[in-house]
Amino acid sequence: MLKIKPPLYMIGKKVYCWRCETKMTVIALLAPQVENAYDEVYTISGIKKIPDNVRFFIQSKVPTFLFRYSKTVEGKYFANTCPRCKVIYGDFFLHDEPGAPFFPANEEDAKLLYIKEIPLDEPIEIEGGAGSGTGEMILKHGIRV
Repeated sequence: MLKIKPPLYMIGKKVYCWRCETKMTVIALLAPQVENAYDEVYTISGIKKIPDNVRFFIQSKVPTFLFRYSKTVEGKYFANTCPRCKVIYGDFFLHDEPGAPFFPANEEDAKLLYIKEIPLDEPIEIEGGAGSGTGEMILKHGIRV
């Protein structure tokens, strides 16, 4: 379980569905303050549990961020889902390869992401994975909305 202190951000970008090529929004979470972690900004993926207020906020902006079963990971997680063909755009392809939407290779890639703060009054817990390395660049160069 990740203990996250405010602020927490939703980051996003428009991409094309890998199956049907529909333009769709994909999102991830960005956490500058994760308890008992190094002093880094983390991207959060593979989310299995999230507080209702955070989920409601995200789904009010991106209703296709859904708790879905993935054959690849053999389990359920909150996944970006194509609004047309309903296929999952897997977290691996969004987070784990340089140049992927949430793994920008440089400042120019980071400038293609938008950042929106999720309103939080207190620390929260999220069950998911925290990735480091590019979060600071995203936070510094992403477009605030």
